[in-house]
Amino acid sequence: MRTDDEIRAAAEALREVGTRARVYLSMPVIEGVTPRALVEGDGNLTDDPGGLPRKDGIFRLDEVGLSPMDHVALYGDAAFEGILIRNHSIFLYREHMERMERSLEKIAIEMPMDRVTLTQRMLETAQQVNLPEGNGYIRLVVTRGMGDLGINPKKCVSPTVFMIVSTIRLYAREAYERGIPLGLSRQIRRPNRSVLDPNIKSNNYLNNVMALQEGTRGRNLAESLMLTDRGYVAEATVDNIFSVVRTPGWESDPSRVEIQTPSSEYCLPGITRETVIQLAQKRGYKVIVRDDMLPLDLVGPDRECFMTGTGAGVMPITAISHVNVGDGKPGPVTAGLIDDINAAMADPANGLSVKTPLDAVAEALGEAAVRS
Repeated sequence: MRTDDEIRAAAEALREVGTRARVYLSMPVIEGVTPRALVEGDGNLTDDPGGLPRKDGIFRLDEVGLSPMDHVALYGDAAFEGILIRNHSIFLYREHMERMERSLEKIAIEMPMDRVTLTQRMLETAQQVNLPEGNGYIRLVVTRGMGDLGINPKKCVSPTVFMIVSTIRLYAREAYERGIPLGLSRQIRRPNRSVLDPNIKSNNYLNNVMALQEGTRGRNLAESLMLTDRGYVAEATVDNIFSVVRTPGWESDPSRVEIQTPSSEYCLPGITRETVIQLAQKRGYKVIVRDDMLPLDLVGPDRECFMTGTGAGVMPITAISHVNVGDGKPGPVTAGLIDDINAAMADPANGLSVKTPLDAVAEALGEAAVRS
């Protein structure tokens, strides 16, 4: 049971989001089903397949909502991306769009607008939000759309697109200096691809939620490690996991540092994960992708451990299920990678400027592809 203080804190956090955030919403117009605020708004009106009109608009969070008949609400049938804005730049925008497109292809949802139009709507929304120091977060969701009370996707009309632009802070700044402990979910495990492909960034997160509940039960923890069905390390509930093995002489010979991370067979191939792998290789560290990593491989006197994610960045891990990693403090290799990822986020060459003129989006996306 949650305490009254926890509930009040959650409500206060939501109120703070509500004062700042804006949401973009696009869906077909179905009389009696599509939210009236969207239908009566002054957004763009286009045509969907089947001759259905599609309406969009940008709103405050309390002005509009999804239809209860949308299959993301009924069944979690959707894909999403979480994207950082740093210094007025959308970090690794192209990579996020490509992963979204891969997820949609795997679950057979067709994006109802092209990438240029989607990007223009994203920029329009972001430009309406007062982002402190130009830092924020975009949650982009594409759902199966509105349909009847059954799971058959053929009975959905066409996809709903919405995106929330706000701020995000999963961890206090001090957490990056002292690190955090992880719990361990032993019973609730990460399914393999025959159940639900972990490479799909879907809105089906009940498995992760239950693993977080199990791994943190009775303890004041924010994250938990998940295992595969064979008992190997998969990932944390919303973050990728890394182990650092240092051998004597590593300070002068970076090849004596080995960065290990689980195979993407059981985890989402995170964009921050891939960026950190590249940064580690640039430093001269060896990077090993393993499909047989055990929880004990993450702890011990010669180890460091960290997790990566869009919201978390690079977060040092100091203990796993009561067992210390190294001396229980963030290690020097992890600290260096934190500096590297922060520098990458601050580099405008790694993103798309929020201030990009709408008529220059197509050219900007082409330039981003060339840079990559």
